[in-house]
Amino acid sequence: MKVRNILAGIVFLAANYAIAYPMVGDKVEWTGTVVGTDGTSMDAKGSKEILEQDPTTMKWLVKSWYMVGKWEKMETKYTKKMYTPEKWAMISTHCVAHGGVLEDVTVPAGTYSTCKMTKTHDLMDKDDDDGTTTMWWGDVPFGVVKVMHTGEKGTKTFELSTVTLGQ
Repeated sequence: MKVRNILAGIVFLAANYAIAYPMVGDKVEWTGTVVGTDGTSMDAKGSKEILEQDPTTMKWLVKSWYMVGKWEKMETKYTKKMYTPEKWAMISTHCVAHGGVLEDVTVPAGTYSTCKMTKTHDLMDKDDDDGTTTMWWGDVPFGVVKVMHTGEKGTKTFELSTVTLGQ
């Protein structure tokens, strides 16, 4: 019994000194626009939130929600792979060596140090739109600070608008 209490205390203290994410309650929101090649524009929004962690399986229950114009999709599923501060440290350390650019980017949620990575897609990548995707990765839950995709159907841009850290 005493050993269990000591271990519980150590886990509690370690959790208090742990880096801020991922944690239950972490939520990020993005806002943006989708501009078609004909010039039409639609508002776009999205969010991801950690609802729970299963300590037995070490999986996280994540709710994802996206809306573009009148189209909307919500999905809740368990995942083992979560973006972590360690992942950000690896990305930022190797950014330039992997063809990226380290740069500060300002979005509605603030200004972040990021690794800007660009990838060209074609229909062989099984995307619904070929073109170029640029992502700005940063030290935030889920990692994505900004995304811009330009392709044959137009341009989609999403920027981080809100970051809420869990408790």
